[in-house]
Amino acid sequence: MSAFMWTDRDGRRHQLDSPAPIEAEAAAIAEEMDRYVAMLDNPDRMIRDPARAAIRKLQPRLDQLRDDLARWNAHAVAVTRAEAAKLAEHIDRLPAMIADITLVVALHGEHERILAATAGAPETRAQILAAPMTALQRRAIAACESRTAPPDTATRGEAKAWLDEQTRFARRAQADDGWFAWIDRNGHAHRLPDPLAIEREVAIIAGELAELRPALADSSAPDALYKAVNAAFASWERLQILQGDLERFESEDTAREDAAWNNYAADWRSKRKTS
Repeated sequence: MSAFMWTDRDGRRHQLDSPAPIEAEAAAIAEEMDRYVAMLDNPDRMIRDPARAAIRKLQPRLDQLRDDLARWNAHAVAVTRAEAAKLAEHIDRLPAMIADITLVVALHGEHERILAATAGAPETRAQILAAPMTALQRRAIAACESRTAPPDTATRGEAKAWLDEQTRFARRAQADDGWFAWIDRNGHAHRLPDPLAIEREVAIIAGELAELRPALADSSAPDALYKAVNAAFASWERLQILQGDLERFESEDTAREDAAWNNYAADWRSKRKTS
């Protein structure tokens, strides 16, 4: 998309990212016009004639500024439509980009719904966990690429226990008693034991973006399109922050594990020397 170029009343060229300079000059000229129009009824030609001459000079510039604003509005709509198309492409690719996260969130959401529905009913919970594993559990197990995967006849509870041993899917009930410092979209600080809370926010924002997708394809109402683009852009920016949070979690988690093993090795060697 080409830049919007504008020439002011003094002949200076500007590259604008807002119509404010055009509007400011139009307002200034309108004020000048107000002063000259007030002189048109003056019986003194020495006052009236210069006012007419000034108006004849200013009116074309005011008309030009109105045309410039119309040109700006057309430019802004074109830019918004281009941004909407780009965001729509990102949203269309998003499900594949976050497929692993979506599976993690769905898997743990499924189990938590069982726990909530069977609270105070241990026998019912035991019956559900003794039933065959779910389709989500099968997908998660298949994604682990492990040779020791449970058999197809595994129960829901057995599949849950096996998946809880896999780093890719192991998560625990969220409580702010972890080690990872994280701030959610509402500005609330947390200390996370695992990335599930971050992954859940990713899934929520992905859903919000999916809901905005039809509006991004509708260019019939520029104001509505502009609103949809702003909302989608804000959500996409938050998604990028969350991606950075997940990368930071992985990096810090690896560093903590490496440090723990280094400490273990140092402790082992120390004990061996004194034994």
